[in-house]
Amino acid sequence: MKINWKHTMVMFILSVSLVIPSAAFHVAADEKYASTTTVKSYSLTSDIKVEVKSILNESTPEGARIGTVVRLYNAGDRLTGVPEYEVRAKTQEGLEYIMRPSQANAKNIQPKETVELSYMTNIERFDVFSLTDLSFYDVDEFVYPKQEKKIISLPISDLEWKGEKAVLTDPSTTKTWEDSFTIPVLSSTLSYKPVSLAEQNTPDGPMTIVALLAKNTGDKKTNIPDFRINGKSENKIYSGKRIEKDPITLEPGEENYVHYAIPIRNKMDLKSLSVLTPEDFVGEDNKHTEYLIGRLTITPPGANDVRYFMNQLSQYEWNKPLQIDPLTKLIRPEISVSMVDLRVYESAGGGFKAAVAKFKLLNKSESPLQVPLFQTVLTSSSGNKYLGTRQNTQVDTLIPNLSYVIYYSFIIPNAENGEQLAMEITDGKSVQPYNLPVAAFKTKVMDETDDKDAAFFPFQVTLNNWSIGINYNMGQGSVPYSYKNNLDFGIKLQDEIVVDQSFSQMRLEFADAKNRIMASKVLTFTGDNKLVSGAQSIDFNADRLENTVYLRIYEIIDTPFGEARRLVQTVKR
Repeated sequence: MKINWKHTMVMFILSVSLVIPSAAFHVAADEKYASTTTVKSYSLTSDIKVEVKSILNESTPEGARIGTVVRLYNAGDRLTGVPEYEVRAKTQEGLEYIMRPSQANAKNIQPKETVELSYMTNIERFDVFSLTDLSFYDVDEFVYPKQEKKIISLPISDLEWKGEKAVLTDPSTTKTWEDSFTIPVLSSTLSYKPVSLAEQNTPDGPMTIVALLAKNTGDKKTNIPDFRINGKSENKIYSGKRIEKDPITLEPGEENYVHYAIPIRNKMDLKSLSVLTPEDFVGEDNKHTEYLIGRLTITPPGANDVRYFMNQLSQYEWNKPLQIDPLTKLIRPEISVSMVDLRVYESAGGGFKAAVAKFKLLNKSESPLQVPLFQTVLTSSSGNKYLGTRQNTQVDTLIPNLSYVIYYSFIIPNAENGEQLAMEITDGKSVQPYNLPVAAFKTKVMDETDDKDAAFFPFQVTLNNWSIGINYNMGQGSVPYSYKNNLDFGIKLQDEIVVDQSFSQMRLEFADAKNRIMASKVLTFTGDNKLVSGAQSIDFNADRLENTVYLRIYEIIDTPFGEARRLVQTVKR
């Protein structure tokens, strides 16, 4: 099996605006483990260099499993066969165990090529022991007694990994969230930055999503190599998985993200993150044995308090373009996204409130662009998260130099006042079913002011006049009183802005002095019968004469829990 040469990895930290803090780190370990930060190379033959990539010594129900992966580099100028040396692992008490070669091991090495060779053995030994050396022997079994010659012995005590419960104790391999670090056995031209740690509910259950920003600092196209990130609580290991299914290739200087989903319910329980590389051994029966080797430990961010998260975010200024992550493919850089409105609506029947955020999307290019299907998450000062429900839109394309306004509704409890909120814009499409953050900012619900013109943004709505006439009906069997309401509205849509036909609507309610509803009517801002400037006549009948009639004007929207409305204006006649 041919495996290409790999070098080291580096990890850094991105801007704190997308970082979601996690629990403080405390080490809890069954084993102590130290690792050097460099890979030493030794001469195996005159042309072949050898280095040890991985050493495994872990307990199993059947005893102990010892595994190793070594790299051979052909420094010569011709094809060279892999030396048929016997590989042995030596323990601290001087015992040697013969390692069996993998059936997938290469037989030859091309000039200037590196191959990886895997070896493994299982022994019925249940006590704790450590390994000190890995030796290569030239054994002649065709003479009696057989002859053997030790070719080289490599120190491995600093490389030994004792399984998933082992803990890295070497300071060079134990890193904080802010530190940069390398993994010597992987690519040296790839750097990484931990950027976020977020909890999500997925179809597979609660997950903590770890995001790393990868950058190719070399001068050649490079694939992000396969490595794993596991989570560790006080007494349990949680196996993470990379959520990107396709290989990630980076051009020189290019950046991209790699994400891992760890099935831990609460990120506050996360004490550390382990970076591990996978290895594989193929036995004589062609059965694969896969295992992981720990390389680094990362401590999550030390603060869990939601106030810490809020403090990392900038206060949003209304109607200003959001700082969208330039690496996201969901929202193209030619599209400007602004939040223009955030208000609280009441449910018609009570029981819940809805925060409604309106976003303006502007296509700054000269060509039509697809409407980005981003998601939204609202976080309260108490740490509660509310997932936004996108308006049921019919528009798929953004016209050049036109803005399109859509809304997202968040069902919130009645106790929520909306004074301190964090809004996250997320990508729920690229790596389904996960939501990946692309922007975050601090905000609050807008204050209700006397300026009613902007209440139906992007429509400017002004009630210029309202008059009411009451007639007594003399006919037998008819309702005694008929009310004729004449309303004069001024309606103006802001220039170069469009909305969908499923946008919010206006509800007019007529009520008596005892707050009894006499009549109501819903008016739309789009469609054939849309509300326009000028006089509107609304007639209704009643069985009583009311000298005082209240007109209440609401903005209404649809939510998954039913209609929600916001009182805009009340007048009486």
